[in-house]
Amino acid sequence: MKLDSSYIGRHVLSILAFSLYFFIHPAPVHGQAVFISDVDHFWGAFDSIQTTHDKDRQIQIMQSLYIDKGTYGLKKFMTLRKFDAARLVECINKYPGFWKSIRPNTLTIWQNEPLIESYLRKFKILYPDMRTANIYFTIGAIRAAGTTQDSLVLIGSEIAMGDKNTDVSEFPDKRLANFFNSKNSGNIIPVVIHECVHTQQRPEGKTLLAESIYEGACEFITELILAKPLENSYLVYGRTHEKELKQQFKKDMFSEDLSHWLYNGATSKTMGDLGYFMGYSICKSFYSHAKNKNTAIKAIINLNYPDSVAVKEFLKESRYY
Repeated sequence: MKLDSSYIGRHVLSILAFSLYFFIHPAPVHGQAVFISDVDHFWGAFDSIQTTHDKDRQIQIMQSLYIDKGTYGLKKFMTLRKFDAARLVECINKYPGFWKSIRPNTLTIWQNEPLIESYLRKFKILYPDMRTANIYFTIGAIRAAGTTQDSLVLIGSEIAMGDKNTDVSEFPDKRLANFFNSKNSGNIIPVVIHECVHTQQRPEGKTLLAESIYEGACEFITELILAKPLENSYLVYGRTHEKELKQQFKKDMFSEDLSHWLYNGATSKTMGDLGYFMGYSICKSFYSHAKNKNTAIKAIINLNYPDSVAVKEFLKESRYY
């Protein structure tokens, strides 16, 4: 790939900023590593496939310039979110306006690395039992903003870096519009911290209550670490409709049908993912009523979600109802 002056300049600045950071700051969380190379590899492949209209050739280019050069995290993300070179090329050709608008945001990820490290140190202070996790910034086929597997945090940067200025006019539903509209900038930090919290949790449960607390716990702990309210669209909506949501959730929370509360951003007629808000609110109530805040943080993170008795006891101790 031919390197232009802006590319070289950006990476020289990255090295200088990174070196200065470690000269004046403490070392990162032990064993923690942040990988960003997939982002540059993707855009190199993206530019190359614009030189041909032959779809098979485009797929070959994406495979050789992006996937074959990809990190371990990219390979895991592809497996978990079920996409390949062909799917990536299809998305690129189908949503040109989106890719043009999101590209500048993704090229600023490297600037966040020192800030990510500082918040992870704060997480370690709040939760001394924190296990290290490697963070991979990738670009996927518009499948997820982030996910985890064991000690891996896998970020879909094309979604995680979106904001209210990102072009979503080509998409048939409002899932991304709702996600992006609450963001004034491509602030990657809340997504990264949310996913890092997931790496500390036990496996998910089956009921709506368990799954909502599982997701809401990450939102609440992220808010504690950032020391400011999160402005995700479902949290903003939930705060203004909490009374009615609280009563409806009480009726549904022991069901194993998640479709009306979670992972429904593409189908909801009002606001999707409101289970996140309910779980967040329950965790917040649990924390506010706890005498020992450090013990409360441990209880929130270590809740045994498949154990229905433990989940119900957590709800009771939260005094949310």
